[in-house]
Amino acid sequence: MLELLKDLLQAAFRMVPWPTEPGLRRIGSPGRQSPVLLTANYDLTVRRLVRALHGVDAWLLVAPARGINVWCAAAGGHLTTHQVVTALKTSGIAEQVDHRELIVPQLAATGVEGLAVFRRSRWRVRFGPVRAEDVPAYLAGGGEKSESMRHVAFSLRDRIEMAAAWAAPISIVLALGALLLRPTWALPLVGLCFGLAGAVFLVYDRIPRYGKPALGAAATVTALAAVFLCGGGAAAHGAALLAPAALLAILTMDYAGSTPTEGSGHFDGQDWKITLDVERCDGVFRCWEVCPEACFEKREEERVVELAHDQRCVRCGACVVQCPQDALFFEDGAGRRIEPETIRRFKLNLLGKRSVGVPAAP
Repeated sequence: MLELLKDLLQAAFRMVPWPTEPGLRRIGSPGRQSPVLLTANYDLTVRRLVRALHGVDAWLLVAPARGINVWCAAAGGHLTTHQVVTALKTSGIAEQVDHRELIVPQLAATGVEGLAVFRRSRWRVRFGPVRAEDVPAYLAGGGEKSESMRHVAFSLRDRIEMAAAWAAPISIVLALGALLLRPTWALPLVGLCFGLAGAVFLVYDRIPRYGKPALGAAATVTALAAVFLCGGGAAAHGAALLAPAALLAILTMDYAGSTPTEGSGHFDGQDWKITLDVERCDGVFRCWEVCPEACFEKREEERVVELAHDQRCVRCGACVVQCPQDALFFEDGAGRRIEPETIRRFKLNLLGKRSVGVPAAP
């Protein structure tokens, strides 16, 4: 029951850090040949991964990442090569196993440079599945990832969690304001907030653009009908008329940035385009391995990749960071090239600016 309550609380307030103790953990009864996995010290992720690994013998290395989830920590410069190498050198894992292979979450590829980790620690990095629940199958399959293991999806659970993550803090603010001014409005406003957040994250990206105003209209009509049936006065009707539109504007302000399938509209690289220099590509296929949107296809006979689905790109930069030949780079809206080293060196802060420097590899 305590685990369930922690899951609900952390899912609802996932936008704030939830740190857990970093360090080395035993999963089952690991031995000297057991796999070594790494994740960030985001408590919800660690606990879900431990549950997913039930029945598996493995070593789990929890790296310090300020209690932020893997993708956000890697993109923001809090889970990088530096943190991984430090964790490897200070945890004592080298004395526990005979191999030097580290399995890192695929979504850490925006910040963790596999080649740099090897140069600094002699540990080889393999990028595992996107989801924790796929790790056992990945290990059982000898480290082979299926298409679904590589591709980020916005599942029903993800949508519900993101709706709760937006609704919970907003509803607290609304409830506190209502308790000070109109206590009887507190519960209806909380209900409206959660209901509208659920509707937005369940259907907003599935309805055509011209149909999206209908969502706000339906919410307004529903709120007005509820006030009318409850015998509310003019002030309540006015609030029912304005509140849905205001909430919808907040919830959809950066809807794309709240999903794993679209790039945010509020960061520096929103107009960037991923570009492949075929002449430099030598078929390592790291880009294919780490791209969360399956933008690349292998052309194994020619030992090159094809940027077959660039329209899916969310500009996370994982492919650019991992390419050992610098065959991938971004171009801005004016056609200027953004060098791969810029993407490796500077990460995104909370305002979407690439101004967060990470330690350079020696």
